[in-house]
Amino acid sequence: MNGEPWSVGRYIVALLAANGIDTVFGIPGVHNLELYRGIAATGLRHILVRHEQNAGFAADGFARVSGRPAAAFVISGPGLTNILTAAAQAKTDSVPMLIVASTPVESSLAKGWGVLHELDDQRAMAAGVAGTARSARSAEDARDHLREAFASFQLGRQRPAYLEIPLDLLAQSTALRPERFARVGGGPQPALAVVERARGLLAGAQRPMIVAGGGARAAGKQLCKLVETLDAYLVTTVAGKGLLPESHPANLGASLQFRATQELVARADVVLAVGTELSETDFYSGTRLGMTGSLIRIDVDSTKLADHYAADVGIWGDACASLEALLQAFADSDPGRSTPPLPRWRSELGPAATHRARIDEQFNAGARTCARLLAAVRAAIPADAAVFTDMTQAAYLGNYAFAADEPGTWFHPSGYGTLGYALPAAIGALVAGPGRPVVALAGDFGIQFTSQELATAVELKLSLPIVIWNNSALGQIRDDMIAAGIPPTGVVGHNPDFLALARAYGAHAERPRGPAELTAAIQSALQRRGPTVLEAVEADFRVS
Repeated sequence: MNGEPWSVGRYIVALLAANGIDTVFGIPGVHNLELYRGIAATGLRHILVRHEQNAGFAADGFARVSGRPAAAFVISGPGLTNILTAAAQAKTDSVPMLIVASTPVESSLAKGWGVLHELDDQRAMAAGVAGTARSARSAEDARDHLREAFASFQLGRQRPAYLEIPLDLLAQSTALRPERFARVGGGPQPALAVVERARGLLAGAQRPMIVAGGGARAAGKQLCKLVETLDAYLVTTVAGKGLLPESHPANLGASLQFRATQELVARADVVLAVGTELSETDFYSGTRLGMTGSLIRIDVDSTKLADHYAADVGIWGDACASLEALLQAFADSDPGRSTPPLPRWRSELGPAATHRARIDEQFNAGARTCARLLAAVRAAIPADAAVFTDMTQAAYLGNYAFAADEPGTWFHPSGYGTLGYALPAAIGALVAGPGRPVVALAGDFGIQFTSQELATAVELKLSLPIVIWNNSALGQIRDDMIAAGIPPTGVVGHNPDFLALARAYGAHAERPRGPAELTAAIQSALQRRGPTVLEAVEADFRVS
């Protein structure tokens, strides 16, 4: 058996397996059959999705809960263009995945012969949404490009990686056999002189503010110690949600979109931004968050230290290592720990709960209605459950209002903002970690982008509650039109019978009438073998 020739396609799949890839999401096609010969020979788990975009979303969800990349196999041409949206979402949210695509035969590339699935330059298209994008012209190329891709998953900011192989090369024989690539690591270490400058700024601050993003997800312990050392407030982006427990007196939550928090940021004399782009989708009030104080940035992505938020002090390094170095610098400056932290503005202005209460008081009836839905979901699931959300008003409020005491429990397609994310991403999360409860929360319009993946969830017998928030409209766009004085246009469409649709796919389906019924229905769904669609109609949750 070992002496038999291998196709390049089989070799590539075996190489993925040798380097930790155990799951592939995809749809087989005539241009990538040799990859599927490899799957059959290697025994990797293959998940058949109903659309290539959803292969990317599922790989995204897999990576977010496991910390490991999955692979997505797509055919040339339409397979690639279909997955690009999901790849862009993964890029903007710093999520790793490996996309392996075929191309037409090598002799036809860029010649306009009119072959099946022809594109002028697939690699160039993929390069716009990938960290690395490579084209193989030999088995050795494929090996070398994959070595680079796996290294990119271990160093720096996480991104999708893309590899394409002509279909005739996939079928060729190779004597190469899989190998385990050397592990890489270390990354940039924080420069101690720069850390000391940051410590000096923070030590002299009277109004210190920390903004933490997804790049700080593993640094909750260090951030907690730092906010207590500085008597500072901490606000997170949505990707950093849960870095401090909800009840911590410094925790402003993911509240950057609210004026009260933005005013605190603007008043701060020193802002420490850790693992965050400070992007528009973190605060939704322009392209730049207002600041008047000095800015310290910690980021593994060096380009973030000198963008339009150019740092006064920029620390290039991992969040945990950099914060540990900063805390050590504070300890070294007061070796006897003889002086307690000086009282600063948190002591003066009161705990974060005071400011959050002001935010909550401003919620209108629509927001309070969504809050009832979110509270019902929260009551139904354990603290470590994962909630995957879509672009819907309930999730927009939940980005702030859904209680999270630890990071990695609330997932939202923040950076790219793609409709249809919740269901396939939740499927990927359950494939990655079947013992962890997962809930999908989508709007009535967004779920229709990817509802076909109900068939995938049924096939896999996933215990997945899928909550559909049905307000019979593109609610946020309708409200924005009204606020802008535009007659609501194109924001109300015909919805299917969601319960009948779910049952047609073989899923269980219910309409809980109100918060208590929704909580009970989610709890039951988590115990049921197979997915459950729960249609939550706005009228049943409305606050008068």
